[in-house]
Amino acid sequence: MSDTHGVTPGALKEALSKSTSHKWAGKPIRVQVTNLKVINEQNLAERRYRCVFSDGQNSIQGLLDSHCNTYLEANGFTKFSVISIDKFTMAKTMKRILIVSALTVEVPKAERLGHEVTPLDPYFDQNPQEDMAMAAFGAAAQGAAAAPQAAAVPPPAAPRAKPAGPSRPVNPIESLSPYQNNWTIKGRVLYKGDIRTWSNAKGEGKLFNVNFLDESDEIRATAFNEMADKYFHLLEEGKVYYVSKARIQQAKPKFSHLSHPYELSLDKDSEITECFDTADVPKINYNFARLDAIQNLEKDTVVDVIGVINTVNDVFQITAKSTGKPFSRRNVSIVDDSNFAIDVGLWNATAVDFSIPAGSVVAFKGVKVQDFGGRSLTLTHSGSIMANPDIPEAYQLKGWYDNKGVNENFKSLKVESAGAAEPLANRKTIARAEVEGLGSNEKPDFFTVKASINYIKADNFCYPACANEINTTGRGPSPCNRKVIQESDGSWRCERCNLTYPEPHYRYILSASLVDHTGQIWVTLFDDEANKLLKTSASDLIRLKEEEDNGDFTKLINSATMRELNFRVKARQDSYNGQTKIRYQVSSISELNYENECVALAKDLEGVSIN
Repeated sequence: MSDTHGVTPGALKEALSKSTSHKWAGKPIRVQVTNLKVINEQNLAERRYRCVFSDGQNSIQGLLDSHCNTYLEANGFTKFSVISIDKFTMAKTMKRILIVSALTVEVPKAERLGHEVTPLDPYFDQNPQEDMAMAAFGAAAQGAAAAPQAAAVPPPAAPRAKPAGPSRPVNPIESLSPYQNNWTIKGRVLYKGDIRTWSNAKGEGKLFNVNFLDESDEIRATAFNEMADKYFHLLEEGKVYYVSKARIQQAKPKFSHLSHPYELSLDKDSEITECFDTADVPKINYNFARLDAIQNLEKDTVVDVIGVINTVNDVFQITAKSTGKPFSRRNVSIVDDSNFAIDVGLWNATAVDFSIPAGSVVAFKGVKVQDFGGRSLTLTHSGSIMANPDIPEAYQLKGWYDNKGVNENFKSLKVESAGAAEPLANRKTIARAEVEGLGSNEKPDFFTVKASINYIKADNFCYPACANEINTTGRGPSPCNRKVIQESDGSWRCERCNLTYPEPHYRYILSASLVDHTGQIWVTLFDDEANKLLKTSASDLIRLKEEEDNGDFTKLINSATMRELNFRVKARQDSYNGQTKIRYQVSSISELNYENECVALAKDLEGVSIN
C-alpha cells in the first residue's frame, strides 16, 4: 500500500461542510495538488497558481495567493505536491474555489493518491445547507479558527461569467465539467483538423477535431459522421464562436495533449454561432519549456518551446519501411539562453514551405519529445509555428541572441553529437545507476552507459505486426504495429485495422544482458534499436532461424555480443502480480568515438596527482 503522506480521504468534505467544519478549526488540511495551471505567468507580481486539491476521495478547485509564490518556488511546489492548507477562504464563481493564503509544502512530488476522486461541487449543490461558499470561511494560521464572514469573497483574478447576449452568460473554458447543464463558452478556433475516416470490425465512420481557446484554457471538441460534415464547414481556424449544448466527457490523453480534463462532443443538439466581439479572446496561448528542461521530460510529452533559429537544414525524404510511402522532412535547430540546442522536425508541406531565416525567434506550439539518438522534438499535426511573435519572451531572446548568443557554443541534446568532455563525464556505470535508484521515481529516468551485450535471448525475439499506415496524433501517418493473429487459412489478421495479410511484418522485442566492469542488467530493445545492433531486420532474422542448419542465425546473434557501445537506457518502475521491479529499455545506441574517449581519458589523467 502506497504512503498517503498524511492525506486523509474525506477531509475536504468534512472541513468544508457547515455541520462538521468545527472538527478542523485550527487544524491544517493536508491535500494533494492533482492539477496545476499558472495564471499571469509573465507578470511576477500578479502570477497565481490555479489548482485542483484532492484528498484521494474528493476534490475542489483552488487558487493560491500571489504572496505565496516565492515560498512555493523555493520549496519545489509542482503538480502532485502534498501540501498543508493553513489558512483559506471559500468563494464561489461558476465553481466553489478555495483561496489559500497560507500553506506548507510537505512533499514536493508524490505518487497520485486515489483513482476515483469525486468533485465536491455536486455534493454542495445537492446539500445547500452544508455549503460554506456563501459565507467565506478560513482556518487561521497557528491553529486559531477564523470566524465565518457574511458574504462570499470573490477570488482575485478568477474568471467570471460575462454576458454573451440578451439572456446567456459566458463560462470560462476552464470551468467546464460534466456536472453543468446550461453553459456557453466563447472561444477562438486555435486548431482545426482534417476530416479523417476509419474502417474496422465495428463499421465505418469519419470525424474531425477542433480546439477552442479563451483566456482561461483550451479544450478539444470532436464531431462524428454527419456532424463532422456540418461543423467542419461551419468552423474556421482563427475565428471566434459561441458554443453551447455540446456533450462534456472525460478527455482521452491518448488522442489529445491539452491539459483540460474534459473534452466536447459536438452532436445534433449543439449550438455554434460566430462571435464578432473578439477583443477579449487571445489569438494563441503558450506554456513554454526551456530547452535545457527537455532532457528531463518523458518521451512523447507534448510541449511548447521558443528559441532562436540556429540552423535550417535541407528537406530530405523518408520512406516508410512498411508501405514504401515517402514523407518530406526538415530539421530546424533552435537555441535559447539556457545554452542548449535542439532539433525540431517538420513534416511534408510544413517542411517544404518553411522559409523562416536563421537568427529569427520562432515559437512552436505542440511539439512532441522524441528520444531517438538523443532528445529532439517533432511538430505534431495540431501544432503551429509563429515567427517573431509579439510576446515578452521573444524580445528577451532576440536581445540575448544579438548581444551574446550568436557567438555561443551550444550544448546538444543529441547522443551522437555529444562531445568528449561533458557528455562522457556524465556517463554512468551500471553499478552507479543502481546505487542512485534510477527508475524508482514516478517518472522514468534516463542514463548513458558504455557497455557490451554479452547474451541475447534467441527465443521470442520478435512478434508478427500489422504494417498498415494509420493517421493518429503525432507526426502524421505511421504503421499500426499491433500484433496480428494467424487465421485458420494461414493468413494474418489485425483486429484493430480489420485487415488480413498473407505474411506478417515482424518487429523486434529483444531481451539481452548488458554488462560493464561494474555490473549487469537485463534490457529490452525494440525494433529501431535492435535493427541497429543486429544490422538486419526481424523478418530476415526469423527466416535465418528457420534455416538454422547452416548456422548463420547463431553467427549473427554472436556477432552482436561483446561489442562495446554507448547505450542510452530508460529505467522505470513496473509492478506485476504485486511485485515491483526496475525495468530497463535501450532507447538509443551509438558507436564509441575513440578520439573523444582518448581526450576524456587524458583530461582524467591530468587531474591525477603523483606523490
